[in-house]
Amino acid sequence: MSIYIDPPTWPAHGTVFSHLISDASLAELHEFAAAAGISERAFDRDHYDVPAHFYDELVQAGAKELSGAQLTRTLIASGLRIPLKERPEKIRPRLLRAWEAAFAPRLEKAPATFQQQVAELGESLLQAWEQPHRAYHHSGHLSQMLTDLDHLYAHCMQGSTSLPLVLAAWFHDAVYEGAPGEDERRSEQLAGASLEPLVTAGLLSEEELQLVRLLVHATATHELPESTELPAGYNPADIEFFLDADIAILAAEPARYRRYLRGVRSEYSHFDDEAFRIGRTSFLHSVLERERIFLSERARELWEEPARTNLCGELAEWEQNPQKLLQALVP
Repeated sequence: MSIYIDPPTWPAHGTVFSHLISDASLAELHEFAAAAGISERAFDRDHYDVPAHFYDELVQAGAKELSGAQLTRTLIASGLRIPLKERPEKIRPRLLRAWEAAFAPRLEKAPATFQQQVAELGESLLQAWEQPHRAYHHSGHLSQMLTDLDHLYAHCMQGSTSLPLVLAAWFHDAVYEGAPGEDERRSEQLAGASLEPLVTAGLLSEEELQLVRLLVHATATHELPESTELPAGYNPADIEFFLDADIAILAAEPARYRRYLRGVRSEYSHFDDEAFRIGRTSFLHSVLERERIFLSERARELWEEPARTNLCGELAEWEQNPQKLLQALVP
């Protein structure tokens, strides 16, 4: 593992700045910066912004010099880089526009009070997704899930994702405290309490609310009990698409998959390393033992093979050098 720095060329606050990164571990980066007297406020998700007067000192302390382009490539290769599209400040306006668009046809002739009620609900939900303790189950996950749902529906010539599935996506991790089962139960309750007034107002049907609650509930096991009766107008494909989009991250390209895994470790930081290793490897075995990871045919075409590659690769890391992997996952 190494620390790298590029020349101070980025202007701000009356000086120029360098970027300080690690090629493998944020923990290593934080330790190096703290030892050099760099404030935590200078950290920007995957790097430190450091003013020019620190440059020589940091190089003498061991930071290796790279050009700006070389440093960017190194950060991308490390799997630590957070792309702009995954940053909350970029995601927020995109999600609020999507929320507004999902309701637009039903709000065209609705009183202004209903429009305000819907807008406030979207803002409240987004604030929940943006809670600081969320390192993976945050607004980035919600945004990607909505994108993946649209992808699945568009391919099957069924048009865009229906409002109930959009709502279920927004509610499915609205409560997230790292308590499997309980989080889903409370999220389902929140969906019922929040959406019932929209049913009363005629903006949502009873059947649509029923489907939202069913979908949120199903994320606890990612299975739909055979005895479940679907609301009129919906079929198992809706459930399959929804559950598949929720776990599409398992098929992400390697650097994105590693960020997902680092986020999960952060969210379960209340477990010690050994407990997390046991829980995580148990999860990996349970998924890999399934005949198929994804439920719908289209999702299997897109994601089954890369997901199995990612999961097998992670499991091999846990079996071969768990301490090295745990160190790489330190936030």
